[in-house]
Amino acid sequence: MVARMMGRIVLTVLTGLILTGCGRQVVKDSSKNPDLPAAGPVFASAPRSFLQPSVDAVGGLPAWKQAKTIKFDAIVTALHPDGGAYLTEHRFSLYPWSDAVEVVAGEPRVRMTWRVHCGSCSIEGDPALDGSPLKGIYHEYADAVLQIVTTPARLMEGSVTLTRKPIPLQIAGQWYQAVEAKFQPQEIVSNQKDHERVTVFTPYWTQGTYFQNYASAIADMIWLADPGEQRYLLVRGYDYAPAAGDGVLIPTKIEIFRSDAQARFGSRLALIDLKR
Repeated sequence: MVARMMGRIVLTVLTGLILTGCGRQVVKDSSKNPDLPAAGPVFASAPRSFLQPSVDAVGGLPAWKQAKTIKFDAIVTALHPDGGAYLTEHRFSLYPWSDAVEVVAGEPRVRMTWRVHCGSCSIEGDPALDGSPLKGIYHEYADAVLQIVTTPARLMEGSVTLTRKPIPLQIAGQWYQAVEAKFQPQEIVSNQKDHERVTVFTPYWTQGTYFQNYASAIADMIWLADPGEQRYLLVRGYDYAPAAGDGVLIPTKIEIFRSDAQARFGSRLALIDLKR
């Protein structure tokens, strides 16, 4: 019932909206080297004024500038298509200013490691030996966690066009402000002694919506989409708490759902509970 109601509300708000691009990001900084996680923040601008409350609510920009790496372990409940639950543990390493995340999963028959960086995914381990329901969706899963945990950094990327919608909407009894996003290719220029290496990264998602919670000001729900590939996800964060030693707040519970072009909730793919 809630999913259907949200679908009708979000569809009403999103229908007819047009996203405009802002060109490609050009960063001349070795910390944005595609082969090396960033040692510090690299972004095109400060938070847009309408997003400043969201950044402040999870620790503020000064704290996020110092958050070079965020690491945590989590208990993960992954769901099979028939609804059966699969319990496992994952170790996450996130690099907010490199748009990168690494996930390590020690499954009974294989140790899997997958890394997502600027829209690309690399995998170590034999997926054929992986009995997890997440097999085949490693990229979507890892990027969903990266998006919801490091939202302040994602919102400040110069390759993202953000448009705040004027009409608030209510979802499951809570009020939200929708901020539409369009993701552009990233062009990264790496300075080297003899020449400059230019790498263009195609975004994994082409569009999305960040939902700012009116009560907390946190953007605690994100719709991610690539209509051309028929790829849609909804990810939600709950129970935000300080990350150890970083001064930033991150969700301690994360839910990842399939979705559709109307941003409706589909089946739940995973529930992630951070160890404390």
